[in-house]
Amino acid sequence: MDRRRRQRGFLLIVAIVLVVVASMLAVTIAMIAATSGSSATDNLQSGQALFLADSGLEFEARRMAQNVDWYRSSTDPTTTSGAQALGAGTFTTTSNLPATKLRRSVVAASTAICVYTVDRFPNTGTNYIQIDDDVSTTAEFVSYTGTTASSGACNNLPAFTGIGRPGTVGGITPPTGNHSRDDLVYPVTTLIDPLAASATCVAPATLRITDNTKFLNSGTISLDNGGVTSEDISYTSSSRAGGVMTLRGLTRLLGAGCIAWLAGAPVRPQLANSTGGSANDNEAVASAVGNVGSTQRTMNRVLQR
Repeated sequence: MDRRRRQRGFLLIVAIVLVVVASMLAVTIAMIAATSGSSATDNLQSGQALFLADSGLEFEARRMAQNVDWYRSSTDPTTTSGAQALGAGTFTTTSNLPATKLRRSVVAASTAICVYTVDRFPNTGTNYIQIDDDVSTTAEFVSYTGTTASSGACNNLPAFTGIGRPGTVGGITPPTGNHSRDDLVYPVTTLIDPLAASATCVAPATLRITDNTKFLNSGTISLDNGGVTSEDISYTSSSRAGGVMTLRGLTRLLGAGCIAWLAGAPVRPQLANSTGGSANDNEAVASAVGNVGSTQRTMNRVLQR
């Protein structure tokens, strides 16, 4: 009798243990199933957001193609497209611009530089702009110490302040001159690394320039020694740290006979890709953000026209 009671007590304990183990297994299986489902959803939404971002770039390229003049934009980045619904989510687009234009003509005695936008131009310390394209002919360096979105001298339009003329960059001082309304206005910085001469225009792995917030994350730069020689260099990516902008994915676009450039040489964005004699004269970086649920993906593309 006592033996039977002991057996029944033992079996009861075994049953309880089995029930507990089964319950734990059921909970574990449920958690795995829930996690797998969540991971699958996250992966799906990530892919959808990426495709939406890519669609956004196509949308922005078309939107910019319909823009008569990129550099007369009063905002930089350009005005957002707003959320555009597509498929399972939305995308939003903008474009960054590497230059602006004069809103009023500038003569030799002018102390006001009126432009369409001062957005993204650095506005602390002494900085430089270049008005017009060719330093060896009509272009001019101008120093400035600040910017304003509303200048009384420019009829409450954007302008550079603390103007210094003539400006000197890398030992080059183009003469003060007259400039027409709609002449291009570029940010100017300098080379940190010297660039070796190359008969076949071999490019280094990286090239460092003094950081300037108006420069694009990818695009084209121009070097000009104030003489007959200038050179365009494209870059596919960049990084910024400690006042230094490091350019990567470099291509020296002359193709043959690239000269040496010293550290400190002037650098500005170049709006034309000179590869193969291209007639492109506009350059910008389009950005698109795809959103699906809580997932967000971003893509960028250099636009040229």
